[in-house]
Amino acid sequence: MEKIKKMPQSKKNLIEYFSMEITVLCRVVDNFGDIGVVFRLCRALSELKKNLEIRLVVSNLDSFAKISKGIDSAKSFQEFHGWKIFDWNDNELCKKEFSRNPPEFILECFQCGRPEWLEEILFFPQFNLNVQIVNIEYLTAESWADDFHLLKSGTRSAKIKKINFMPGFTKKTGGLILDKNFMCCLSEKKYALNLAKQNLDKKILSEDFSASFKIFVFSYPKNFDFLASAIKEFSLLKKVLVFIAPGAGSDSAKNSLEKFSVDFILLPFMQQEVWDAFLSLMDFSFVRGEDSFSRCCLLGNPFVWNIYPQEDEFHIVKLDAFLKRIKIPQIEKFSFLYNRNFKASCCLESLEILKEKKLPSEIEEINLEMKNEILSLLKNSEKLKPEFKKFSNEILKNGNLAENLLSFLETKIPR
Repeated sequence: MEKIKKMPQSKKNLIEYFSMEITVLCRVVDNFGDIGVVFRLCRALSELKKNLEIRLVVSNLDSFAKISKGIDSAKSFQEFHGWKIFDWNDNELCKKEFSRNPPEFILECFQCGRPEWLEEILFFPQFNLNVQIVNIEYLTAESWADDFHLLKSGTRSAKIKKINFMPGFTKKTGGLILDKNFMCCLSEKKYALNLAKQNLDKKILSEDFSASFKIFVFSYPKNFDFLASAIKEFSLLKKVLVFIAPGAGSDSAKNSLEKFSVDFILLPFMQQEVWDAFLSLMDFSFVRGEDSFSRCCLLGNPFVWNIYPQEDEFHIVKLDAFLKRIKIPQIEKFSFLYNRNFKASCCLESLEILKEKKLPSEIEEINLEMKNEILSLLKNSEKLKPEFKKFSNEILKNGNLAENLLSFLETKIPR
């Protein structure tokens, strides 16, 4: 490692002090949420450390290409943003590259594991490597995140060290990623609007755009009749624009809105930077996926979260932890109704939570409750906004996950 003679004192200078190479692993599971977080993390790391070398290994380049111009999904190797991008599945190419230049720091994102070709390199005696692996975990509001953060984990070799790094909502976690483009969208509405106008069709940002109440729908598949009915009634009070993001739930949202004769706009796939700008301009959002969920938490605009469904409804436990963290009672009942699969069996932990909520059990009553709840949220969104903004400000105080991560890695560089 190249060192300079005088040790800088500030945290920012310390981050820039040493050159560093990081290998980032991303196995894409949830279409865009995984690669969305990883892409954002790599950008934030590069913004903080100009002499950082990143090798990004991705299992699904098609998903990456959809959120970022410049990625060629047909290439097993390419350079992009100054990074080296590798196709996880090209064993021969990757083994050759990483054998010639073994990794020193590895980010395993979302418990993605390591490809076989990398396992062979890490634990092959001939290399005798000293490697620091960091498991970047999923975002959760559960209290165990505080204890799990920076907790060591074992590997097959004493020289291959592994530690868990938790994004989160408290000072005891790593915080959330605060990349420059997103922070500009957060602080400057004019910047966000200009970025959206430069990259999106005029039909999307029509003359009515700024004066309308903008609803954003990015969800898992479900019957959206409750929402369509609520929007139809809400549109009697003010001009409404409804935007449906591409993804697994777009068809079900589209079908319900058409059924109730509610106009909507189908959005194209966007670059992540444009997505941030567009999302920041919404008045009320329905979001899913780790990356979009974390952005909405930071934006301070009213939203509800469609959490990734888990077996035996265990996601209700995670939802409850978030609702207790955000502390906005008005969204609680709808959030449980929206995320409950009433046909599925429920684990004991979720049943304990749901007992207190006294949710209806008949389909007609459920749909009516959901319609009434979301209609109330739409009507009172302006009153709710300060509460969401308060939550956003609290999270921002925890700092930038990318900066916190680099500060940790700096302590592991041989001096």
